[in-house]
Amino acid sequence: MSDLVDIIRAIVQDELRALRLGDLGVVTSVFPHAEGDTYNHECSVQLRESEIELRKVPIATPHVGLVSAPRVGDLVLLSYIAGDPNRPVVIGRLYNDEALVPEHKEEELVLVGPYDADDETSIKIDAEQSVIVTSGKNVVTIKLDGDIEVAGEADLKIKVAGDVALECENCTIDASGEINL
Repeated sequence: MSDLVDIIRAIVQDELRALRLGDLGVVTSVFPHAEGDTYNHECSVQLRESEIELRKVPIATPHVGLVSAPRVGDLVLLSYIAGDPNRPVVIGRLYNDEALVPEHKEEELVLVGPYDADDETSIKIDAEQSVIVTSGKNVVTIKLDGDIEVAGEADLKIKVAGDVALECENCTIDASGEINL
């Protein structure tokens, strides 16, 4: 009986050694989806712990319709469908000493523009559920059931093909220059 258990144990251990659960890798090339191609976005990845490069690995997304391809040099996490090393998928990216976490507070969601070191382009939802869109010195703030503020240092233009209706309780227009109506 002991010999049978040892044989089964050896078979199970051998099968488990062949099973790949996950790896860290570095992106070596990127193949974003383009009009007319037959594949979704993919990238090639050099495994960090070996000399193996996996080519044209599919990239998972948290939502169909949302895309954010990694760039060459990004650290990524790979998983393998059914543990099969021939079926890798990039399931996420990790921050590292070159790609730092954007500044954020507890209970705050932050999306920073692609690899923008100065956080000059961002979308934030803060703990009070306000939405703040920033692009350089331009800021749009929408407070939950509250004020909507638009601030910037350049021109503000509203141009539509249809009608514009402005309805409010009180209206103040303050211009240090000319007003044309």
